[in-house]
Amino acid sequence: MSAIKKWFEDKKREKKFSRIGPGQRLCDSSTQRNAQAAAAAASSASTPRLAPSASAARAGAAALARLERAEAEKKAPRPIGGLRGSGLRTEAEVRQEIQLEQQDRQLAVDKFSEPVEINTDAAPVLAVKGVYFKCPLVSPESLSWEEWKPKIRQFLAEQMGQDSALCAAVAIRTLNPADRAEECAQTIAKYVNNVLANPGEEKYRRIRLGNAVFQQRVHPACESALDFLLACGFQRQAGDSGEDFLVLPPEADLEALAAALECLQTAEGIEPLLDRCTSLLEISPGSAASVANRVALPEDFYSLTPEELELERLRLRQAAESEEMLRTRQMRERERQRETRRYRFCLVRVRLPGGRLILQATFAATEQLADIYSWLRDECLEASAATAFRLVSPDKRRLDEADGRTLAELGLCPAAVLALAVSADDGAAAAGSASRLRPALAALVQPLV
Repeated sequence: MSAIKKWFEDKKREKKFSRIGPGQRLCDSSTQRNAQAAAAAASSASTPRLAPSASAARAGAAALARLERAEAEKKAPRPIGGLRGSGLRTEAEVRQEIQLEQQDRQLAVDKFSEPVEINTDAAPVLAVKGVYFKCPLVSPESLSWEEWKPKIRQFLAEQMGQDSALCAAVAIRTLNPADRAEECAQTIAKYVNNVLANPGEEKYRRIRLGNAVFQQRVHPACESALDFLLACGFQRQAGDSGEDFLVLPPEADLEALAAALECLQTAEGIEPLLDRCTSLLEISPGSAASVANRVALPEDFYSLTPEELELERLRLRQAAESEEMLRTRQMRERERQRETRRYRFCLVRVRLPGGRLILQATFAATEQLADIYSWLRDECLEASAATAFRLVSPDKRRLDEADGRTLAELGLCPAAVLALAVSADDGAAAAGSASRLRPALAALVQPLV
């Protein structure tokens, strides 16, 4: 069995297993907590609403009276005076001034309505050489995303001679955007299903390469789509009018055609996995403990171009103008979220008990706290020390493993320093933290400067 065939079978097995649902730990009490919360919510919902007190009723009546007086004052005629001047003004001038004020108010609302998102592939605060990925199916190396692209393409080309249809299906999912690959797969499925449903109809066995739908969805719009059709048994032929066709011969194996279609519909792309780049750092005795919170930035981060200086000047001017404007709470909140910086990766440092050793790894911004806990259990800590611990944020908040929010939503991006807390009677914590680590990792300690 070829490497890509074995990988494909493993993926199918994982997909079937994932349909069972998420696993549950025997020691996890989240289910019990959810049941208690649901019961509390049900009891609170069933509690009848109490009638307002006499003082609350009087206050409500007074508020309604004030609203009625305000509405009456609006409807009552009043002399047209100068809103911005001292003399009397015409009704048209007053109406024009009101429209201008409404436009200014609408511009202010629009200014603070939509947040501006700045997408950043790799945050500049990562104190590592870069973000690396691994793909054991292709190579044991740890490379950047751009370096993996030609290697994966070369790997698929080398495997094409062994399982042509399967390799072409995987190539479609790997080398094209997900939406384009799915559209191509659906279009090819229509061609193949027509052949399987009408094996004697010759018109379903011919695909005109100049067809507009075929060109927009299959070839040349989708890479490796033509290779897949050729692997299914279609042959390229020239028609009487000079146009090229893909023709499926009458002796083609329909069972193999159906199997190839199943591969296309169930195949997944080869995607490199994020390499944690786990490292163990030690704070030197002469350094302050706060050195773990310092993350080196490149020099370019501090230097501003003339364009950036001009943008900063405009930002300060807009900030000064907004301070003079009377804003609602909603407008202030939108202004606070106006610039939302998005990071794809997060550097996590975990300070071990004792304060001198720090574990460091790279995570995706979309991962959760459960991934950090799993990383500590599976790669860092000994089995005896991998159960009784918890993570604490810099502001002393306990970070629950069952928290479903992403690292970005928790505010841990682009970098965070967490503390690993253990029970007070843990002897390993009292003797230091090196004995809690796996020997292979403890031997790779590096000084943190």
